[in-house]
Amino acid sequence: MREQAYEIIDAVLAGTDPDGAEARDRLREHVAAHPGNPEAALHEHLVFTRSLARQASKRPIIGKQPADPAGVHNEAEGNGHAAIEAVLHAGMLVTAFQPIHDLGRGGVIGAEALTRFVWEQDGQSAGSWFRNAAAAGLGADLEFSALQTAVAAAQDLPHHLVVALNLSPAVCLDPRLPGFLEHAPLELSRIMLELTEPLQPGELDPLLDVLTPLRRSGMGLAVDEAGTNAASMRHIRSLRPDVIKIGRGLVAGIDADPSSQYLVADLVEFGRRTGAALAAVGIETPAELAVLTRLAVAAGQGHLLGRPTINVKEWATWAGHAAPEARSAHGKHAAGQPPRQGGLER
Repeated sequence: MREQAYEIIDAVLAGTDPDGAEARDRLREHVAAHPGNPEAALHEHLVFTRSLARQASKRPIIGKQPADPAGVHNEAEGNGHAAIEAVLHAGMLVTAFQPIHDLGRGGVIGAEALTRFVWEQDGQSAGSWFRNAAAAGLGADLEFSALQTAVAAAQDLPHHLVVALNLSPAVCLDPRLPGFLEHAPLELSRIMLELTEPLQPGELDPLLDVLTPLRRSGMGLAVDEAGTNAASMRHIRSLRPDVIKIGRGLVAGIDADPSSQYLVADLVEFGRRTGAALAAVGIETPAELAVLTRLAVAAGQGHLLGRPTINVKEWATWAGHAAPEARSAHGKHAAGQPPRQGGLER
């Protein structure tokens, strides 16, 4: 994380845009005020640039839009090709990790990598940036930049944790992916690749061709936000993921919604029959957690269990929260891959 912060600082200071001169000067002051602590300097820089952005948004616009204080920050709705290229060139991405808990045995067994842009640590506009990048023909480049950032940051996580990396099916078909994962400084046995979007027609067979050798080498596969329609279930049966994730839409208020409980119970049974375990996202209340645990959902994450954070010191606290079984198996089984039996062997 420290090396990542230094790289971002160097990229910002290398800028030549006159409109960003004030921000660069202030960043130099922050770096000087925090020798050897680039994370603190970068944090103060982010606070400063957000303050400039708020001030600029309150000024009357005469002739043109207010200057971008950081040199690359536009509102997400206005992200064009040039803005996205500026983000890629400057490397203005950081990775926040959110802990994933074993709901049956307890303990932190994994961490999901979530992309953050350096001026916005809550991630509210991250989805818009990725959607606009895809529309501008730069979606794969932005996803790969986020992937590289996440893998680099993951070196500071406790070594027993499985690392969940989000990728769209289209980018999984990019010819760069297998070589990147095979040579990444992160063992394939620690990677849980999460498909973030439904498959499009014609993607299934090529995707299986790409993923099968990676999974034979130890990589896990999760299907994000699993749907309940027939096409989604067919794709899951073909992909045979290690983890089926259920989102906040199904988790919210599940303690007071019998129909949602029945659906989750059915998905748990479906996962058992196909060799996958369920993981719940967006757990926010003790009542939701209690019901999901009773329904034998294997893993979970959410604000109740731990918010996404870029703080390396917080990541370190997860080291002491792993069940012994998770430590001995790199967390793969506890993170949602039950031992396969009989005809379920791959």
